[in-house]
Amino acid sequence: MMVDCDENMIVHLLRNFHPNRLRPQGVRLEKERPRLMKIQNGVCPLCPEESRGSLVNDGKVTHIDHKVTVKAFAKKILQGDLTFDEAYRQLWEDSNLRAVHHRCNLQRNQLAKAVAKAADKVQG
Repeated sequence: MMVDCDENMIVHLLRNFHPNRLRPQGVRLEKERPRLMKIQNGVCPLCPEESRGSLVNDGKVTHIDHKVTVKAFAKKILQGDLTFDEAYRQLWEDSNLRAVHHRCNLQRNQLAKAVAKAADKVQG
């Protein structure tokens, strides 16, 4: 069955497809944070090199970030480059996840929104 979705619906589904924010393998994200932090030697990859701070195993302080964003995968689905299942699996692969500071994640998201807004102005 095909369901007609817009980009916002796809973004929501990619983020919340499994109950309790489970990864495809059935592991809760809160259990992944310490493992990702260990792989990264406890360092936030988004912090400027000279001021890299250590990460803390607390979901309010340390977020799990997607290197390739949920919106980018939603666009690939809408363009027909990926199926929903392919996009969902790639979105939650270890290679696309990283532990980052809350503030670094928010700054990255704000910058991405500003760039998208500027691009829309240029196109429109």
